Amino acid sequence: MTAWLFRTCNSVLQKHSTSCARKYIFRSFKIGEKLPIVSVYEDTPEKKVNLQELFKNKRGVLFSVVGAFTPGCTTAHLPEYLENFDRFKEEGYDLICCISVNDPFVMSAWGKQVSAEGKITMLADPKAEFTKAMNMDLDCTKLLGNVRSKRYCLIIEDGVIKSIMTEPNHTGLACLLCIKNFSKGTRINTEHGTTR
Repeated sequence: MTAWLFRTCNSVLQKHSTSCARKYIFRSFKIGEKLPIVSVYEDTPEKKVNLQELFKNKRGVLFSVVGAFTPGCTTAHLPEYLENFDRFKEEGYDLICCISVNDPFVMSAWGKQVSAEGKITMLADPKAEFTKAMNMDLDCTKLLGNVRSKRYCLIIEDGVIKSIMTEPNHTGLACLLCIKNFSKGTRINTEHGTTR
């Protein structure tokens, strides 16, 4: 299983141009802990979302993007999850969420543009409160004008973080795309960066 996953990652690296090193890293960060109790938003500022409640009694994926409508997130990152939506369902995932340091109106509009409605829940973290609570904030002041989020993906069960996968350089694409190859029974060995 491990060798196969590494081969797949290398294949994705060749398919998607990125500065990510030719390897991927699984980081151990708050594994086994509940999601931070921080409000995020869906569609409008009035619709607050408690992530612990959202993932209650569910197995799901929460992945972060640097920004809505940015080139890599729009052409490769988010579409990869959309293309593999059925496979996620087959593997036992009940919920797929995308989160970004943007306002809820922007996230809603982006979701509609890429036809994510009914498949991926688009969540906004406008003040980067959840992002900072997860220690995933990224200074993008020079490029995007403010703090954004590193690219990462969480596997969550009943509100508890089971696995975290991050990009080695925080913004690349190839490593995170390999999440589609995780089977329901796969566990991440966070110490050695392999699966078991």
